[in-house]
Formats: sequence, structure tokens, C-alpha cells
Amino acid sequence: MHFYPPEAVARGIEGETILILRYAADGRLLDARIARSSGHAILDQAALRAVRATPRIADGPREVLFPVTFALH
Repeated sequence: MHFYPPEAVARGIEGETILILRYAADGRLLDARIARSSGHAILDQAALRAVRATPRIADGPREVLFPVTFALH
């Protein structure tokens, strides 16, 4: 994943952050918050950065739970 923090990779940190995303009627991302932390601030912040970098993943006004998984293979 492009947004996987190099420090987390080097330390072998994995986890899943679940975000709450809120979209406007035109598909704009209005808000992104952490619904459930991965337990690692570095991964939580990377998840927020990733979703803000691709803000149009929904059409119409809505609120969705969006899991972001960080896994090393």
C-alpha cells in the first residue's frame, strides 16, 4: 500500500483502522473520523491520509464505515 508508513513497515506493525466517512450529495468527502483504532496511531493517521487523498468514493449524501487494513506479506 502506498500509504503504509515506512516506519510501521520497518517495525512490523500491522492492524486495521475503521473510519467513518461522511459524504455530501455531490460526492465530496465532508468528514473522516476514526470509528475504531488499529491500536497504533501511526496506522490510524495513515488511514486518514489515504482516504483524504482519494475523496470521491461515494455518490450522494451518505455516511459509511470504511475499513483500512495494513498487512505485511
